[in-house]
Amino acid sequence: MEQSLLRTTKIDTRRNQSHPLPKNSVYRSIEGREEFQAYYDKSLSLLDGDVETSVHATSFGTTHVTSMGNRQAKPLLILPGMSITGPMMLDFFAYLAKDHWLIAPDLVGQPGRSADVPFSMKNNAYGKWLIELMDQLHLEKADIAGASFGGSIALEMLKLAPKRVDKLALVVTAGVTPKLPYLKIYAKLLLSWLAYRFVPNKAILPTIARPLSRHLTPDNIDYLDIIIRQTAFWRHRPAGPFFKNDMPKDIAPVFIVFARNDIMFPYDKTRAHAERILNIGHEFVLEESAHMPSDKEMAPIHNEIEAYFKT
Repeated sequence: MEQSLLRTTKIDTRRNQSHPLPKNSVYRSIEGREEFQAYYDKSLSLLDGDVETSVHATSFGTTHVTSMGNRQAKPLLILPGMSITGPMMLDFFAYLAKDHWLIAPDLVGQPGRSADVPFSMKNNAYGKWLIELMDQLHLEKADIAGASFGGSIALEMLKLAPKRVDKLALVVTAGVTPKLPYLKIYAKLLLSWLAYRFVPNKAILPTIARPLSRHLTPDNIDYLDIIIRQTAFWRHRPAGPFFKNDMPKDIAPVFIVFARNDIMFPYDKTRAHAERILNIGHEFVLEESAHMPSDKEMAPIHNEIEAYFKT
């Protein structure tokens, strides 16, 4: 697809930050929104290279997109995890920027700069949203990399419009665990995170977040601190789960990454179900990782993911 077709609409995405919160906002307060947006700006400033931002209209709400990389190369859509922003995803996949034009949207209804309106995952809404966004970006077909929550959106896109998905890489993806272990998740995370909201202390964050990540950086800690204190993080639900009859019969081989110690998507059940519903061409298991892999844990497979998208 000609890159000239990826037209952007330049606007000041922070112009309404001092206005009252909309009904059912993802933020708990105006101050919380301002704190998160300051973190967003910091994430943007840390990206290496020229960065473009754009806003696109969809029937689900305006969608803010951050892009960077090689403008002359093939586009790669990057779909974020829950409460993760486009700039954070660009940083996660920055090693692909030399050979790709990376396009990372903020999810509608989640912290970021897309529309601050509740988003229901019913009736294939995420897949329909992505189809509309690709239309706005003038992308008839695209490679996609989805992490966690974003992986479930990519799978819903594959269900609804398989001809618009080329290569697909899924990292610790939602959507392929037949039944989420909610009781275990609540026991390990909910009570401690709710307590943290009222009595925050960054010194204990590495401990209470350990079920999600074993290697938190200072930036990770700052991010989690804001998400827990200032946003309605428990209201988000990914697409799926998906089953064999949801997927096209001629699905192309996908690249998939599992985490051995994933509390959200337990390895054994998730891997077994993924093998039933997907054509797995490349598989990698992060043996020491929990749900949120660190840069160090991902580094050994950077070359494999690069090679997958090049072939």
